[in-house]
Amino acid sequence: MAWGDFTKQAAAYRLSRPSYPVELLEEILNEADLVVGDRVVDLGAGTGIFSQLLLDQGLEVTAIEPNAEMRKYGEETCQVTWLDATFEQTGLPDASQKWCFAAQAFHWADVPQSLAEIRRILGPGGGLTVLWNERNNGQSEILSWVQEALSRHVPEFDHDYRTRDWAEELVSTGDFSMVTPLSVPHTVRMPKARFLELWRSNNQLTTIAGPERLAAFFADLEDHLKTIGAEEIDVPYLCKAWTAT
Repeated sequence: MAWGDFTKQAAAYRLSRPSYPVELLEEILNEADLVVGDRVVDLGAGTGIFSQLLLDQGLEVTAIEPNAEMRKYGEETCQVTWLDATFEQTGLPDASQKWCFAAQAFHWADVPQSLAEIRRILGPGGGLTVLWNERNNGQSEILSWVQEALSRHVPEFDHDYRTRDWAEELVSTGDFSMVTPLSVPHTVRMPKARFLELWRSNNQLTTIAGPERLAAFFADLEDHLKTIGAEEIDVPYLCKAWTAT
């Protein structure tokens, strides 16, 4: 499996990945002065999880997703405009959008090229919001156990985007000049099967582990969940957003 290629993980991604706190989105929309009917873009939209939230707010959404399998799942479930395009080349007209979003995706982008493209398609007063759901491992015994298991089975596994300075990167090209951070905690309860799919949907893990180490990790995880009798699991997240204007 290629780095960043979610083709074989699209189904697991759609079934397992959490949505985002509505209160966080509503605060961003309010600060951005976005109203029903405004045109917005969801960059790296995946299977449309965040696109659906934007649609539910009455916005006119264009979802940009280069992976055909992810886009197929999105088109089946999320009734927005879908485009086969990238962060760096959206194909959208100049100054055609009120706002751009990238949920759980901007770490895949070429930042300088993407910021220039986003600035091109934004109208006056437009902005960019990037956000990620980060598992709050310290607030969950199961997540802490998983991290320990990963350190044994796949010690090189690491979410590098969690340590990147997005406030600095978003203003690094001069396309944007101000960044406002926002964080909202939330917890998602999921059955055991979904929790397992959550890890199967992790591109970095499945890419670097290889079949043997991946199988060993999942065997260990399933045994642990059986031992502790976990049929439903509370997964705590901290949703972190950065808005650039």
